Amino acid sequence: NLAETEQVVPVVQIIRKTLGIKDTNITFENRITEEDIKGAKHLIYYGKLTYTPKGCQNCGVKNSSHADIVKNGTKASTIKLTQIGFKPVLLKLKKQRFLCKHCSSTFIAKTNLVNRHCFISNHIKAAISMELREEQSMTLIAKHMNVSTSTVIRQLIQVGEGLRPKYNSLPEHLCIDEFKSVKNVSGAMSFLFLDAVTHKLMDIVENRQRHYLFDYFMRYSLKARRQVKTVTMDMYSPYISLVEACFPNAEIIIDRFHIVQHLNRALNQVRIQTMKKIRNTSPTDYRKLKKLWKMILIDEMDLNHTDYFTHRLFGGMVTEYIMVQYLVALSPELLATYILVNRLKWALKNRDFERFTGILVESKKQRYPRKVRTVLQTLERYIEPISNAFTYSLSNGPIEGVNNKIKNIKRSGYGYRNFEHLRYRALISFTLTKNNRKPKPLYFKKQTGKVS
Repeated sequence: NLAETEQVVPVVQIIRKTLGIKDTNITFENRITEEDIKGAKHLIYYGKLTYTPKGCQNCGVKNSSHADIVKNGTKASTIKLTQIGFKPVLLKLKKQRFLCKHCSSTFIAKTNLVNRHCFISNHIKAAISMELREEQSMTLIAKHMNVSTSTVIRQLIQVGEGLRPKYNSLPEHLCIDEFKSVKNVSGAMSFLFLDAVTHKLMDIVENRQRHYLFDYFMRYSLKARRQVKTVTMDMYSPYISLVEACFPNAEIIIDRFHIVQHLNRALNQVRIQTMKKIRNTSPTDYRKLKKLWKMILIDEMDLNHTDYFTHRLFGGMVTEYIMVQYLVALSPELLATYILVNRLKWALKNRDFERFTGILVESKKQRYPRKVRTVLQTLERYIEPISNAFTYSLSNGPIEGVNNKIKNIKRSGYGYRNFEHLRYRALISFTLTKNNRKPKPLYFKKQTGKVS
């Protein structure tokens, strides 16, 4: 018979498990009430905290005979707990007061449920810390937890202070970048860096200016700075001089995405110049260049050569390759730039650095628009850091994802006025979250003539 084998659980244990209270010194009364507080219905539990103390908290005398310290009434306190059925829960707890016969002083019983002089339980504080990882405003977190926004901010500062860097070690591989943070920062641009292998956010620096970053990294010891082997970045010249000054053993890697971005921007600018020239003479081709600008930026090898279809801007059946060839042929400058950009992108994609440098040398013998020539000169200036992009598989992809999440955190809170609050939110979001990523190879390997 199931009824005979069932265990009868006391009401006190049911309440303790329901509320998540593990302190066995707290006993509960067999009653629950419901009260309307500030327009919201609250569930009220009643309990008492008492135990036999081992000694006096003031003078330190041991309670050996159990007569040195005696009970001396109780002190009532109301503690905020979790929610049950979307109703906030309060615990009206009577804390035992003790009297020491030696020093005639009194003290109150302690519990790990709540800190001293505090009425918000540690369960709520832990839940607030977990909620701070998500992309939501602190006002919304306060509403969910039935606390004030100031309480959430205090918990943010408390947890964030514990996540500050210790300035004692640095990872071997770094990613660095900047993002727009708060208005009161100089230039409104802040600096962040993370571990390029584990994607762990190391820290966020308020200012991205070189002298400010130099003073920041000098807080680390020379031994820690010498551990850095590579730094992945974009083509921002102050960062290059910063890395050379702070990390003597580090190799600079220019992110491959930014190389392609520079090439595509040059191609796009030549397309716009071509559009301006033919706007009045050939409005039909002008519309084609304007509407199909994304197709021109696609790698030539990735265009569809076989599938024919109809397009409203073209007569007859066409493919993507035919459309692009028609568009780039509208101007000799556009055609020459298109061929050059695709050759450079092909060499970058296939990790052929000799071919990449050879194309740059050949480009000096031909005439290109000024904006294209500026991009080619930029690539030649950073040719040594670019060469490392052909060897290492590291990129700035992880840090771009971090930037995107920080922007979402800012957007959810309608912006931040305090830089430290934004910094703590980012550290909590990326430090308290479990990272199950497997480390990827650091180098590209060629096997059977193909790049792995």
